[in-house]
Amino acid sequence: MIQTVDFVASYVSSKHGWAVAEQFTDSFNGEAFEEQNYNALLYIRDTVRSILKSNVLSDDSYDELSEYMDELEDYIVGSSVDEAE
Repeated sequence: MIQTVDFVASYVSSKHGWAVAEQFTDSFNGEAFEEQNYNALLYIRDTVRSILKSNVLSDDSYDELSEYMDELEDYIVGSSVDEAE
């Protein structure tokens, strides 16, 4: 059975390359968003948003990815507020 992280990483890699996919995998597995490239996180956010809208995930995978997306969005919004100050 393919895991959510592997499925999403493969899709991210096909759209944005292996380096962005690696940053997705790292952050999905708990590495701090601060450790990732900010531009890569923006690509990841757009790709994850597309996957969530596609209805291709099981309920459990959707919930898992949705939780990740909420955390990523909170980080990005918080970072853009910090930059504006």
